Amino acid sequence: MRVKNNLDTIIYDYIISSLIMGEYHMGQIISLDDLSQKYEVSRTPVTQAVKLLVKDGILEMQKNGRVKVPEMTKNDLRQICEIRLVLEEYAFKKVFLLMDEHEDAYFENLEKLAEADMKAAAANDTLQFNRYDMEFHRALISGARNVYLETEYKEIQGKFLVANYLLDSIEGRIRDVERAAKEHVAIVEAIKAKDINQCMAFIRKHVFPFEMELNEDILVQKYHYVK
Repeated sequence: MRVKNNLDTIIYDYIISSLIMGEYHMGQIISLDDLSQKYEVSRTPVTQAVKLLVKDGILEMQKNGRVKVPEMTKNDLRQICEIRLVLEEYAFKKVFLLMDEHEDAYFENLEKLAEADMKAAAANDTLQFNRYDMEFHRALISGARNVYLETEYKEIQGKFLVANYLLDSIEGRIRDVERAAKEHVAIVEAIKAKDINQCMAFIRKHVFPFEMELNEDILVQKYHYVK
C-alpha cells in the first residue's frame, strides 16, 4: 500500500511539473490511458493522482467523466490572487499570535525553502523554483495551525498554478524568479523580526504580479494596501 501511495504522489508531481513547463494548454482533455503509457504505470495510480489533482483545483472533472485542464483568464488570475492575499494575510496574523517554542522550527523550514528558491533562481531552474515556491507558501500557511485553512489554500494555490503558469505560456511571459526568490527571503526576515506591518507589505507586493492591473481602491478598502 505504501508503494502504491508513493506512486500516486510521484504521478501527481509529474503532472504538476508538466503544467509548470507548459506541456498542456488550457481546456486540453487529458487521457488517463495516455498518462499511463507516458509514465509506464498501470491506470490505477494515474487515476488516484488525477483525483487528487481535481480535488486540489488543478484539473477539472467533466460530467462525462473526462478530465481537462481548466480554462482561465487574466480576470480569473486577478480574483485568485485576491483570495490568496486574504488567506495569507489571515495566516500571518495567526502566525504572529501563535509564536511560541515551535517558532524556531517554523523559521528554519521557511529559511531552508527560501534558500533553495534562491539557488534554483540563480541556476535558472524554473521548474525547481516553482516547486519550492509552492512549498514555501504552503509552509507559510502551516504556521497558522489550521488544517481547514491549509486545505482551502491548497485548492486556491492549485488554481493559481493553472492560471498563472499557463497564461505565462500563452503570452510568452517569463517570470522574474530572482525577484520572487529575494521577496521570499525578505518575507522570512520580516517574520523573524516579528514586524507584522513589513511582513504584510511584502506579501501584498509578492502575491500580485507587477504586470497585473490592480483595482487599488478595492485593495485599500479591503486589505489596507500600501504602494
